[in-house]
Amino acid sequence: MDTNTITKLITTIAIAAIPIIGAYVSKVILGNKQVVNLIQVLSPLAKDAVVAMQKLGVTEFLKGEDKLSGSIKIVTKALTALGFSDADETLIKNAVEKEYALLINELDQTYPQMTDEQAKVQEQVKQKQSELAKADELAKAQQSLADAQAKVNSLES
Repeated sequence: MDTNTITKLITTIAIAAIPIIGAYVSKVILGNKQVVNLIQVLSPLAKDAVVAMQKLGVTEFLKGEDKLSGSIKIVTKALTALGFSDADETLIKNAVEKEYALLINELDQTYPQMTDEQAKVQEQVKQKQSELAKADELAKAQQSLADAQAKVNSLES
């Protein structure tokens, strides 16, 4: 083989490899762009999810783990809707925890959380209201029955 043939062979292989290398480089760049987009979108989504779960804690008793898992579900669902289907759950969890740590003082003042005792009292109040509603309905039914019985008696006479 002469040098000219080897040079032509190397040039041909290099020309054939350029589209493959270009496709690989584009894929890497596009992948990095998706990571950058994910990072830009993740923080606001995590903040909104933390605030939403904190608002829910005003009217319902929620443990810390419940708030965390609820926030992660909200963020995961939002990311899936935005086309980020393969977002790492650890990344999402860390973003949620970071936003919670940044907002905790402000959130506790703005949205005071329901305690376990308050939830129990609220449940007792609901139960009493339910019992009163049933008693009221029973009294109305008994009155209707008495009225119907009186009408039957008057018609029989």
